[in-house]
Amino acid sequence: MNALINTGLRHRNAAVRKTAAQHLEKLAEVMGASRVLSGKKDLTDRFVRSISCLALDSAQEVRTHARNTFAFLASHPDLLKMVDKFVPQRDQATIKDVINKCQKKKH
Repeated sequence: MNALINTGLRHRNAAVRKTAAQHLEKLAEVMGASRVLSGKKDLTDRFVRSISCLALDSAQEVRTHARNTFAFLASHPDLLKMVDKFVPQRDQATIKDVINKCQKKKH
């Protein structure tokens, strides 16, 4: 996860960011929402912040994978608390809108 976040997250090439987003999505599915959002500072902090950054990316493919990850994590009751805690203030409203749209699509 650290390698994906450190190198893929802010890479110039959208294909690299897309692949990083795909791998983070798969990682969330394998680890499970409760483990990713367990509250362990380093893991939860970096993961939520990274997915938030990717959800606001300029490339549509990158945003799609990040939003799929949020859709997967949306079932966890603490997701919005983690967004409040770890996502920068300027991005919180947009990320909460993304999560709400994901929750509405599930219902």
